Amino acid sequence: MSVSGIADLPLHTGHVPPWLYSRMVKLSGLVVELLVDEHGVRETIRLFSNPIFFQAFNNIIGMDWDSSGSTTITTAALKDSLSKRDVGIRVVGGKGVYALNVPIEIDELGKQWDVDAELLKTMSRLSAKIDNTALQDGYRLYHHAMIIGSDGTWTVIQQGLNEKNRYARRYHIWMENDLLNEPHTGIMGIKGEHALNMVSRISGEARGTILDLVHQDTNKVVRDWALVKAMIKGNASILTYLGKEAPRYYNPYVSGIFRPYTASINEEAIRRARDANDFRELLLTRGFGPSTMLALALIAELVYRDRVDWEDPANIDPRRYAFALGGKDGSPYPVNKEVYDAVIDVIQAIVDRARQDRGLTIYLRHLANVARQLNLPTDLVRPTPP
Repeated sequence: MSVSGIADLPLHTGHVPPWLYSRMVKLSGLVVELLVDEHGVRETIRLFSNPIFFQAFNNIIGMDWDSSGSTTITTAALKDSLSKRDVGIRVVGGKGVYALNVPIEIDELGKQWDVDAELLKTMSRLSAKIDNTALQDGYRLYHHAMIIGSDGTWTVIQQGLNEKNRYARRYHIWMENDLLNEPHTGIMGIKGEHALNMVSRISGEARGTILDLVHQDTNKVVRDWALVKAMIKGNASILTYLGKEAPRYYNPYVSGIFRPYTASINEEAIRRARDANDFRELLLTRGFGPSTMLALALIAELVYRDRVDWEDPANIDPRRYAFALGGKDGSPYPVNKEVYDAVIDVIQAIVDRARQDRGLTIYLRHLANVARQLNLPTDLVRPTPP
């Protein structure tokens, strides 16, 4: 599936009414059962790593098509539903404090399934560091969920918020991607003008230089940083000094992360990172955060002349799927309880019969082809108010 289209993720207040959420949980589980029956565990999880598929799934179950809740509510409904179904897929983590429970939940899965719990915990932590330290785009992570299969397959779906522009941004990472070199299947949200992207192919040589830097004497790194600060002194924007086309104003989507004072060197973290064998171990070093990464990226570019990628990588219209049952806030039309329950009954009957009647699966594929040809009025799917 190609990644294309648009979707804004404004931060919305309010909540999903219990009558709707309970139905979302039921329908989510039934759809996943059909997916697993048709595609298997691994391919089903890979589908959720695609931001367009994920957004379409969100629309199918009746959540707002464009809100920040399309991430948090959809993953929560999946988590609740799959915890009660033996389909070989679980969701761990979630919004806020639930994200902190990921290691505990993975350990519990390790007791049930033959999976490498330690590896999964490391990949969870690394994914968070990728979108918080290696990629700095002005969005602070507040949601981290991992979809895990009984065969060890995984994908990470996390979301950050920008308190200034009141938008969210969703990041999808698939296990088979190179996690240190273009790790994202897609990033959904408003595209900004600039970001520090150290997991871009463009930043490859700079990553190597940064690793070489931390292997040197820490005092050398500190001296290099002092030189950089002297070079950019008096410039309000690092981008201006780098000779790049900086915005006329500080882009609210990146919260001014290119002001020099946002970068600093954590000397203790640099010392701990001296034994790092690769960029992954560097990212996982305790205390190695965004400000140190930004400082080292500037040293790599300004002192050692290695190119760093400052382009915002956000790239993502699955609006047609919102016509399945409507949306929570009435776009393109309000959700109807009776229709929703009828759909759940039909899907349940399909799940019960599909394994015995393969002809039913063939007919469903025919229906899917017919649905793709429907000319739906997607212009009726308008942004919902925050």
